[in-house]
Amino acid sequence: YFKAFTKQFTTGENYQAGADRELQTVRQKMIDFLQNHSQEVRPPACPPLDPVLSSDVTSLFGKNSHHYTALVFESNSSYVGREVILDLIQYENIVVRRMLNFDKAFLEKLGVSSVPSCYLIHPDGSHGLINNLKPLRSFFSSYLKSLPGVRKKLLLPLQLPAQENREESTEIKVWKEFDKSKLYMADLESGLHFLLRVELAAHKTLEGAELKTFKDFVTISAKV
Repeated sequence: YFKAFTKQFTTGENYQAGADRELQTVRQKMIDFLQNHSQEVRPPACPPLDPVLSSDVTSLFGKNSHHYTALVFESNSSYVGREVILDLIQYENIVVRRMLNFDKAFLEKLGVSSVPSCYLIHPDGSHGLINNLKPLRSFFSSYLKSLPGVRKKLLLPLQLPAQENREESTEIKVWKEFDKSKLYMADLESGLHFLLRVELAAHKTLEGAELKTFKDFVTISAKV
């Protein structure tokens, strides 16, 4: 892990993801890295991941705003709120915050009977609990991305600085956007490289069902 604003050369810090090596474990570890940045060296693009207080939220009710505000109510050990916050970081016209389920009276007042739950404040100040949503990150994020006016932020194309002291080329090159609907050979090569030289290499032996699965995969790869 390389901290933001590192002043001197560093090889980074190694962290063990845990014995399970599950994606969820690695994701939560990365979220902890972001949240544990001190305020002085917090990356400017990193949204606030700490929970807000009920007093901060009450002031938003009934007031006009230029965006939606989504509140994810959850327990202290839950990562759903922070995951949804990071999912929506590239979207405009919506702000996502998380609240812990300590203030029982406030939760009861808003009709939040279980956590995690998603509560939405509309731009006109109206507000209410989002019903019929499974309490999962994927459902919360998909719903919020589908709200009217919520869309991905327009990112300016990355421009490479012109090389100095070279007369033959003074134009600034603009990176082309890749076509997300297409599969590139580089993706296939990268995927095969990782599978065969990294994932497969983690197994000392292959036998039984694992060996059959690998043989089937090689057969399919050869055919296509």
